[in-house]
Amino acid sequence: TLASAHEFAHGIGVPVNTYPLFENAIRGRLENSVEQHLLAMGELFAPFTEVAAANPFALYGTRRSAQELARVSAENRFIGFPYPKWMNAMDGVDQGAAVVMTSVGRARELGIDPARWVFLHGCAEASEKLLVTERVNYYSSPAMQINTARALAMAGKEMSDIDLIDIYSCFPSAVEVACAALGIQTDDSRGLTLTGGLPFFGGPGNNYSMHAIATLVSLLRDRRKNDSTTGRVAFGMITANGGYLSKHATGIYSSTPVEGEWRCENPASYQGEIDAMLSPRFTETPEGDAKVETYTVIHERGVPVRGIVIGRLIEDNVRFIANTANDTETLSRMLAEEMLERAGRVTTGAAAEGANLFQFS
Repeated sequence: TLASAHEFAHGIGVPVNTYPLFENAIRGRLENSVEQHLLAMGELFAPFTEVAAANPFALYGTRRSAQELARVSAENRFIGFPYPKWMNAMDGVDQGAAVVMTSVGRARELGIDPARWVFLHGCAEASEKLLVTERVNYYSSPAMQINTARALAMAGKEMSDIDLIDIYSCFPSAVEVACAALGIQTDDSRGLTLTGGLPFFGGPGNNYSMHAIATLVSLLRDRRKNDSTTGRVAFGMITANGGYLSKHATGIYSSTPVEGEWRCENPASYQGEIDAMLSPRFTETPEGDAKVETYTVIHERGVPVRGIVIGRLIEDNVRFIANTANDTETLSRMLAEEMLERAGRVTTGAAAEGANLFQFS
C-alpha cells in the first residue's frame, strides 16, 4: 500500500497532490523564495524541452524557456502549488515501447548482429518507507541513494564514468532528489534526459522508463560506431520511480559485454538499511499548537480548492497531516506568503469531511 486511508482522506495519494509536498520541502532546504524556485525549476526543465523538440516520438515537442515554464498563466496554470502545468507528468498519452532480452547464445542462434547487442552491467532496486507520512524527510531519497550506488558498484563504475543519463522526471522534485542522490548538479553537462522527460516526451506512468531504455539502446548502438576510434566505451544510466518517490530502480547499460560472471545482488540485502531508518512519530489525531513541515495548495482548472499541510506538533515534534480551511482568503494567503515553518493550530476532525484542520496563526 502506497497510501493509507488517512492519507487519502487528506488528499495525499494522488501524484499531482503529493509531489508538490516534496517540492516545497526541497525549496525550504535550499532557502529559496517561491519566485526563485519557480525559475530554478524552469531552468531544470528547459533543457528537457530541447531534447523533446528533437525527438520525433515526443508528444509535446515545443522548446520552452525557463521563464516560460516558470510563468504562471491561464495556459500554464497551477495544478498543485508550486507546480504550473508544464512541470507535471503528462500521463494522458498513447505511447508504447518494447524491449527484447535474450542470452548471448540465443542472440547468436537468431543471427542478431553483435553490433546491435547492448548489455545490462549493473542494476538495483529499493523502496522508501512506503507511506508518505513515514518518510525520514521530504527533500531526499535514501532508497534512491542506496540503489543507484549499488547499481554503479555492480557495474564497477562511478558516476563520472556514465555518458548518457535518463532520470525519471515526473515532476521537478523527482529529478532534484535524484541528482542529490547521485551527487551531480541539476545542470550537469551530460544532460538529465534522453527522451525529453515525462512532461514533454510523455509520461505513460512508470512505463516511461521502458521508453528511456529503448532510447538508450539506440544511442549506445550509435556510440559503438565511434568507440573503435575513441577507444572509450560508452555507458548509460536509467533510473525508474514508482508511486510517490516510493519505489526506485536503476540500470547501467553498455554495448560492451560484462567481464566475468554477471551477478545481481538480492535487494533484500540492503532494503533493511532503509527500513531501519527512524521515521518521525506520527499521529492521526493531532491537537494543539503546531508548525508547517511542508504544504501545497491543490487547484482545479487554475482555481485553488484545497490546502494540504504536513506539520509537527510544537509540544513533542510529532508529525501529522491536516487540511486548511478552503476559503479564498486562506488559500490565497498560502499562495502569497511563505508557509514553511509557519505556526498555527491543528484540531482533529474539524475540517471538511472529518479531516484534521490546520489554522494559521
